[in-house]
Amino acid sequence: MISHNCWYRYMRYVICAFLLFILIRLIPVQHPKRSYNPADIIKVDPGFLRSYDTDEALHRYSSIYFIETSAPFKHVVTVEPRQACAIESAARANPRRKVIVLFASWKEITDPGRVRFPDLATLVQLPNVHFRWLNLEHFAQGTPVEQVIRSDKLYQRADGAEYLSEILRLVLLYKYGGIYLDLDVVTLKTLNFYNPNFFGAETPRLVGSSVIGLERHGYGQTFAERCLHNFKYFENQNNVRNGSFLLTYQIVQACEKLTLEEVINGGCGGLLEVYTQSFFHPFDQTNVNIMFDSGQLEEAKRRISKAMIVHMLHRTSRKLRIVGKMTGYQMIAKTYCPKVYEDNSGDF
Repeated sequence: MISHNCWYRYMRYVICAFLLFILIRLIPVQHPKRSYNPADIIKVDPGFLRSYDTDEALHRYSSIYFIETSAPFKHVVTVEPRQACAIESAARANPRRKVIVLFASWKEITDPGRVRFPDLATLVQLPNVHFRWLNLEHFAQGTPVEQVIRSDKLYQRADGAEYLSEILRLVLLYKYGGIYLDLDVVTLKTLNFYNPNFFGAETPRLVGSSVIGLERHGYGQTFAERCLHNFKYFENQNNVRNGSFLLTYQIVQACEKLTLEEVINGGCGGLLEVYTQSFFHPFDQTNVNIMFDSGQLEEAKRRISKAMIVHMLHRTSRKLRIVGKMTGYQMIAKTYCPKVYEDNSGDF
């Protein structure tokens, strides 16, 4: 017969073991990431990091594009998990479109040590994702910004990588058409639009440059060319003439309106479409923290309920972390970039 003291001690062991089991189940499991081996990647994507200019097979499609522009400014190119989430979400929401991720540099990136991209092996498994090199030596030849991209002054700017990105997205759409997305957006829905030339209001007075759609020929190409002509004079301009300000000015002029609000409400005669803030930019720098606050989950849901894309404003939200209870960003990451989130759930 078991004594009272022995029975009590036995129950304590059982309870402690049970609590330990529950604690272990609550700790997020970190899945080991596969290392970046070029040979393995090429087996899946034979054109991996080849020049996009020469990839005629991909040129046939109206694609979705991302551009990474830090290579001319840094020795190591880093693609963080949240940026990988942007790529995965776009690919999953648009399975019939090619998603092209371009690494802009002057020389071909052949050294794996120059690319710090832990989620690359995960993303390359998605059949519609392709990683290519954007060759700065040839890419802008014959465009209004050919000399701008070659200017030493561009690479001496503190905001050079961001400025180069603003230029390259317009050159890309000028040459090939399609949809450009920033690496800090999460795509929630299929990006099908009745007008291929579209933008989204970021504020009541400005369009954003994080989501742009332009057709390869016709008015889309004409609009891109007009914008590129403004970049020719970048040395004499401050930031007010570039990015969102430049696009807004060109849109208002093209639509023969006085304000962006008039374009949104009255249209642009079929030339282009500007969507309200709720479509692409439900948050701004002052309130993107809502997406990381579990106490404001319902407000986050309300704000993204009509969105096709959520711009996460990486520069502002980069240091905000997912901790504890469910947050808006955790909710959309688990749903729209599940593989990247699973691999990084302990540090996302």
